[in-house]
Amino acid sequence: MAPTSRNQRQQSRASFHPSNDTATYRDLLLFEERLKTNAAQLQRRKSRYQLFLVHLLIAIAFLLSEVLLQTSFLDIPYTKILRKVLPDVYSGAENLKPHPYYASGLLFVLVTALLLFFASGMYAEKIAYANRYVPHANKALRNFNMYLNVRRPPLRSTFSISPFSFVFHRPAQPRAPSSTPRPSNAPAPMAPIPPANSPRGELIFSSRVDRGFRESYERYRAAFERKRDGRERDERGKTWTGWIVNKMPWNQPPIGAPVLVAPSRTAVVGTPLGSRRSSPMPRPGTRDAPAVRAID
Repeated sequence: MAPTSRNQRQQSRASFHPSNDTATYRDLLLFEERLKTNAAQLQRRKSRYQLFLVHLLIAIAFLLSEVLLQTSFLDIPYTKILRKVLPDVYSGAENLKPHPYYASGLLFVLVTALLLFFASGMYAEKIAYANRYVPHANKALRNFNMYLNVRRPPLRSTFSISPFSFVFHRPAQPRAPSSTPRPSNAPAPMAPIPPANSPRGELIFSSRVDRGFRESYERYRAAFERKRDGRERDERGKTWTGWIVNKMPWNQPPIGAPVLVAPSRTAVVGTPLGSRRSSPMPRPGTRDAPAVRAID
């Protein structure tokens, strides 16, 4: 095999050049919004079912204390309910005790509901699936040189001054160089993925994707999000409560709008997003082909 063809094949595997036009940005943005919307809906549903599960466990622990420890906490709500439902009969009663089998029956019902919650697959469908959605999506997006980043910054980074820093102060120590040399043929350590700029997450690209395409798409996405935030502020400002919320310092729009630079018409060629292998750079005299398919 000639060295020239070998170099071209290595170059095609190392770089990916999608078509740099507005139609590609729009289709990719729709695809990204659908991914983020599905992830947000799954997280909201997961939170609701987690809240239901926590309430169920608290009720079971409360009834266990009534049955095993013979406590009298259940007498208080039982007396108030009877006084409200039948005031003529139980208006003068001070402390009413329910039937001994009342707490045991409720405990049996709640434990059965807890077992059915796991045995019927509701936990795996409503809670566990929300945790697997983003990893499964990123596993599929790996073939497209993309990654859905939903990482959030740590909570301590949101506060400029932490009270624990005055109590547990640790001076910064310089990191000592590693004494073990790394082999020359060993791959370089992968840099950690930084937290997403948007609370809903963002779609990031591999380093194989052309840098010009990445920067242009980020400007296009920033302009779209700015317009959407403006429309939401206008809708929220129609009510007096929304007007007050818009005046809060943390809800102010950022200073300086991102400028959407028109992409160059001399776009380089790449393979479709569904292809694992990239295409080489276009040769002089050849016609450019579309690089990214329209994503529904």
